[in-house]
Amino acid sequence: MSHNLITLSFAEESKAYQALSELKLAAEQGRVGLIDAAVVSRNPDGQLQIHDGASDGSLSTPGWTGTLVGAVVGMLGGPLGVLLGGITGSLIGDSIGLEKAAERTSLIEQIAQCIPTGATALIASVNESSPEAVDDLARGLDGLVLRRPTDAVQSEVEAQTAAALAAVAEARRVLHEQQKTEWKDKAQHWKDDFSEHLHGLAQKIKNQVTK
Repeated sequence: MSHNLITLSFAEESKAYQALSELKLAAEQGRVGLIDAAVVSRNPDGQLQIHDGASDGSLSTPGWTGTLVGAVVGMLGGPLGVLLGGITGSLIGDSIGLEKAAERTSLIEQIAQCIPTGATALIASVNESSPEAVDDLARGLDGLVLRRPTDAVQSEVEAQTAAALAAVAEARRVLHEQQKTEWKDKAQHWKDDFSEHLHGLAQKIKNQVTK
């Protein structure tokens, strides 16, 4: 039994919904184990749109929020996903460019490039005894399948999350140093003003609750 994160890409949005329905049916019939799934597409401006989701019901949170699918969708909807969506869109029709991009990308980047502008995708975490059930489903709907082990994707998600946190910490350090040299006096004023703002907001919320 293989635990994989699959991305089924479609040119037609309706087929992604149909794929989700058929994947649920395959799970009910025992041909595949469906853990969670989400249907997403990319707007012309590069932003990711989340349309629908499914879960096996065993998760502590409803749907796929807090799962690997949720983490991947969150990353795809962030700045990196927007950038990659735009890059992929510019490569459509350029087979050489797409081939080179595929060779140098990470797993998250590969998934992002499966959802260029105009495409809709079903991203799902599944247990598979063989790939036939999902492959046949995609073939019947004229879709493409990208299959990657969930352990590998999870490791990359954790690595990118750690890198992002490190970048935030470094940005805060640089900001702190800049404040000390350029904006020391004003920064203290802004901190005091911010504290007053929070205090006032908390008081308003408290008054609203006690009404």
